[in-house]
Amino acid sequence: EADPTILARSWRDPGRLAVDAVLVLSVVLLAVQRAGDLKAGLGMAGGIAVVLLALWASASMLGRLARVAVRAGWPYVVRQGVANLYRPMNQTRAVVVALGFGAFLVSTLYLVQSNLLNQFQITADAARSNLVFFDVQDDQVGGMDSLLTTSGQSLTERIPIVTMRVSSINGWSMEQLVDTTNPDGVRRATWALRREYRSTYRDSMGTAEALTAGTWGPPTTGDLPGVSIETDLAEDLALQIGDTVTWDVQGIPVRTQVTSFRTVEWARFEPNFFAVFEPRAIETAPKQWVLLAEVPDDAVVADLQRRAVGAFPNVSSIDLSLIRRTIGAIVEKVSVAVRFLAVFSLAMGIPVLFSAVAASRRARVREGVLLKTLGATRKQIRAILLSEYVLLGLLAALTGMVLSFGGAWALVYFIFDGSFVPTIGPALAIAGAMVAVTVLIGLLSSRDVFRETPMAALREA
Repeated sequence: EADPTILARSWRDPGRLAVDAVLVLSVVLLAVQRAGDLKAGLGMAGGIAVVLLALWASASMLGRLARVAVRAGWPYVVRQGVANLYRPMNQTRAVVVALGFGAFLVSTLYLVQSNLLNQFQITADAARSNLVFFDVQDDQVGGMDSLLTTSGQSLTERIPIVTMRVSSINGWSMEQLVDTTNPDGVRRATWALRREYRSTYRDSMGTAEALTAGTWGPPTTGDLPGVSIETDLAEDLALQIGDTVTWDVQGIPVRTQVTSFRTVEWARFEPNFFAVFEPRAIETAPKQWVLLAEVPDDAVVADLQRRAVGAFPNVSSIDLSLIRRTIGAIVEKVSVAVRFLAVFSLAMGIPVLFSAVAASRRARVREGVLLKTLGATRKQIRAILLSEYVLLGLLAALTGMVLSFGGAWALVYFIFDGSFVPTIGPALAIAGAMVAVTVLIGLLSSRDVFRETPMAALREA
């Protein structure tokens, strides 16, 4: 384990500098080896270096700020505790770097875990339907409904699906759109132009969708039917609100106007679509149906699947409850592993923090003995130590927490290709716990201050 107090050491000692350089190189090589990729490994090592530098800089800033901020009107114990942050042989940098790095690790692990688990979150609306039938034809919807009714079940949703392709955009034909020298001068993704789309029509947005631009529904001007496009597809097709898109719906051109863009949570257990139309646009087109039902009993699910295949051989079905249980078990194992790593990181940081505090133990004992000789009570000495360690803990924990938001965002965005949502409450709770740990360790490590007698301290001087 690398000692995170490395930046608090003196750079005037060539031997220590060489050891530190070897240690830093070892950390970089370990990061590259663990990441399995040079770019990711260097990025991780660089991120750790930035965190350590930021903690070191914040500790230096705290020392300077304490020197100029202390006021004569403050209580003596507070002034003495603040003065300990910049006095000779102070432990400000060592404790802030050690504790702050521990807070950074624990908070980053928690934030990454919560964001990854959110990607697998199943909302109540999506969880209602656990049995999905697809490839259901128009004339089979009634039969499937009756099959479910006779088993005491019912459909929760009927979703029409119409296959189509993009025919033209703003009057430019497909041949013009895929040409690198197309007349409108806009580069579009070839995959988005050539792929086959399975789209639907409805009057309202689904639970997994959120509007980002435009308005849902028909266009405000003109008589063309409206279409809502998923944001990533809109970017690949270089679409703007108000553009006209003509779709080849199984040989029939259907001209529409883009009225809105929306984001879609593709990880949800429900059908989602790149393009959603007004019903008047494609409701008369040949279509297939996806039927969703809520069937809580596994035996009934299996019976319905057998009966559906017997009555309609073309209809396929998926039992989502099995998938949900499997993913739930995997997510639970991941959660346990991440929590273990968080606790392990905290446990490994405690000895480092003890060593950082113990490094100035003798100077602290002499200072305590001197204060007792001058008439300070145990209560006053404890208050001085408490003031110092509270300030150290607050700075280290808050700095580590702020840095963890940046680290967690980078991991979620660049490594896991997800969207980052900060959870401030738990991060503040972790910071508070780290402050409490700092105060506890500081007071435990300073027990000799209360036990040592002036005569014993003078003999060792």
